[in-house]
Amino acid sequence: MARFFGPVLLALAIGLASCSAKPKADLVVLAGQSNALGYLTRADVPVEIRWPDPEVRIWRDGRFEMLEPGRNTGSPNRPEAWGPEASFARVWRETRRDRPLYIVKLARGSTSLAPAEGRDWSPASGELFAEATREVEAAKAALSAQGRAPRIAAILWVQGEADAIDPAMARAYRANLTSLIKTMRLGWSAPQAVVAVVRIPDIGAQAGQVRAAQAAVDDADPLTVSVDAKGLPMQADGLHIAASGQVRLGQALARAVLPLAPRGL
Repeated sequence: MARFFGPVLLALAIGLASCSAKPKADLVVLAGQSNALGYLTRADVPVEIRWPDPEVRIWRDGRFEMLEPGRNTGSPNRPEAWGPEASFARVWRETRRDRPLYIVKLARGSTSLAPAEGRDWSPASGELFAEATREVEAAKAALSAQGRAPRIAAILWVQGEADAIDPAMARAYRANLTSLIKTMRLGWSAPQAVVAVVRIPDIGAQAGQVRAAQAAVDDADPLTVSVDAKGLPMQADGLHIAASGQVRLGQALARAVLPLAPRGL
């Protein structure tokens, strides 16, 4: 028996060592509504984030490619859109130059967290959360195929304005956000992922209630942080964060996340 199991155990040990030797791939997921997408165009990209970093890749059309704000950071309806991911990546890479950063972005305008008639982010709806899950899993599979060990280092949640215009949605926001974060970590196999929540600008009659809910979720979870978007420069419509505000938002998100995000190769 010993003669039989010896080679098997040796092969198993070698296999486990090989798996553990795979370099980690830091994956950051950005999700939410229009201020996550960025209601901007390529012409709005500031000089300081215009030059691409070959070590920052974004998941686009089933593959990773070098992130270029205004070219591959938008949605099907707004292909030139870009948001906080551009400056977030700059700050992240200034701190962690030892390996690439991989970003998965899925953001759709005017979408609520609470169940709604249109598409929403409620995991129970099987809509945007399900779509994000498919993209995250496909991105992880692509990294695994490259010989990397993907891990979700952070989730950036930029959403809440749609819920702030409905009293019932605003009242439910704290419970819905708590449930969403739990489902993200569980469903995406990321129990230690840092979640950064953006407290919404002063938009919607119930904005104060949604902002309070976001702050309460931050306070209750040691792996959740929040960043305040109130006071950021806004566009003329009063609804969407301006280019300079998006740069500041991305920088603030990175600085909030980095102290808690996992390290190590």
